[in-house]
Amino acid sequence: MRKLILLLLTCSSVHAQWQASSQEFQRNKIVSFTHIPVLLLRVNPSTLLGYNNTLQVGAEIAPPFGKLSFAFDYGFGSGKYNINKFVRKDQAENKNRELRGEIRAYFSDWFPFYALDKKPFGRYYALEYINGTYDRILGTSGPSYGIPEDQWFTMHETQEKRHVVHLKFGRHIHLHRHFFLDVYGGVGAGHSSFKVGEDKVEGEMYNPVKLAFPADKSYESPKGSRFFFSKTFGVRCVFPI
Repeated sequence: MRKLILLLLTCSSVHAQWQASSQEFQRNKIVSFTHIPVLLLRVNPSTLLGYNNTLQVGAEIAPPFGKLSFAFDYGFGSGKYNINKFVRKDQAENKNRELRGEIRAYFSDWFPFYALDKKPFGRYYALEYINGTYDRILGTSGPSYGIPEDQWFTMHETQEKRHVVHLKFGRHIHLHRHFFLDVYGGVGAGHSSFKVGEDKVEGEMYNPVKLAFPADKSYESPKGSRFFFSKTFGVRCVFPI
């Protein structure tokens, strides 16, 4: 019995020492990884893939105290650079502009991630706000004298404004001490409002281009305002300074 108790105590001591050394190794690994950055430059090429082909650039500010960090992005896009050939051809005048603000909280819930989750290296929760303006060329159908019926349409300059809030989860993947990948996903809700030039438009609006995944088709009848469910996911390139 004494031998069994001694064996259990020995195993417990060895496990505690191993756990402590593992945590110390992880802490040293982060410390020797590089200095703890307070500024991270960000570029998001994944948002170029959709109908709202918006290139996001910005920065994350991670103060050397507390658990929170703050990120800001500016996004811009043009129909003439869209990956969809129909958008490039028929909606080259489209313009997209976005402002994004984000509050992040880095966390760790079990010891293998104790050091790897140290701000701003690891996993995080985030609350994101988006203010977007999208100028598009959309159309209405209707009879027109001397024009074949299959060409009865009139093009209009429209503008959509969106306010969106997302709750996100993400993590940094370290590829180099000066280059991370920020992988994220989340859900939320938003509100949009539409304006159609200076003309009074009768009938349903439509988009003259052919769209496919991952295009956003929620603008098909841009009249008035509405609330909507929103989701977000992507991969951002991060350069710690």
